Amino acid sequence: GVDIFFAISGFILSSVILRTRPETPRMAGDFMLRRYIRILPIYWIVSLFPLVFALVHHTLTAGWLLSSYLLLPSLRYPMPEPLLSVGWTLVFEMFFYYVLTFNLLFGKRAVIQRSILSILILVGIGALADFHRAVLILVANPMNIEFVLGCCTALIYTKFGNRPALGRVLILLGGLALASTILFGYGRIDDSALTLNGHASWQRVIRWGIPAAILTAGFIFRPGEIRSAFGRLWVYLGDASYSIYLTSVFTFFLYNRFYHLVAGLPPDLNVFLGVFIVAAIGAATYSFIERPITQFITAKYQRRKTHTALKPA
Repeated sequence: GVDIFFAISGFILSSVILRTRPETPRMAGDFMLRRYIRILPIYWIVSLFPLVFALVHHTLTAGWLLSSYLLLPSLRYPMPEPLLSVGWTLVFEMFFYYVLTFNLLFGKRAVIQRSILSILILVGIGALADFHRAVLILVANPMNIEFVLGCCTALIYTKFGNRPALGRVLILLGGLALASTILFGYGRIDDSALTLNGHASWQRVIRWGIPAAILTAGFIFRPGEIRSAFGRLWVYLGDASYSIYLTSVFTFFLYNRFYHLVAGLPPDLNVFLGVFIVAAIGAATYSFIERPITQFITAKYQRRKTHTALKPA
């Protein structure tokens, strides 16, 4: 899921920039501020739970708190997970945003190509120098290639548009490649610690990252209209996926605490029940917390931006 998310993120953010008209001098700042509004508020709220837990158990440090809440790479190596454990993926996400923003400072022309080149150069230098230092292990981590694959998909799609036949082939290839890792194993590439220290990053990119990008590209090139209620439900769950992802840690904590109540159920039913509860709590968080807060902050920012633009010079 994380690898698909990285590929989707590379595609969507690249598409947003490519569709933006016209270019403005403040485009880079506006782009980054909108990313903050989208990512940080609900992340900060959900992170309150592990923050309280760390305070109670006297494990919280100022550095850990700062890097966790600002989604910055830790100054320690190996890089620890943020307070909210799944936040390690958002540290990579924010770095990708910073790369795009930095390249936007030099104008929108070829910004996606420059961003791709920036990431590949950093990963290449990291591979040659064998970086095993705090911060460097993030900026030179091969996991960032998964964003690049999404960016490349955006560039190709912008030029050629829908290609249903190609899309079907890519869905088949990507799906089979990912399914093969279920059948034949994938080692320990799911261990976030081995990604954060770079030891399993290349393996993860090859086994999961490339197939995930191929699968994602397949659905992009083979679009479909959502007309049924069932289809709209999946769209809604897609919109809510960020909240579902963030709250899954808290939900599984509660699920484990009360597991004795469902331990007697058949294993498969227990799995489906767990997935349903995670989706339900995450969707409720999206509907009643994330979406209202994001809409409120976005509206305030948009009004302020409009007011500033209307001010006489």
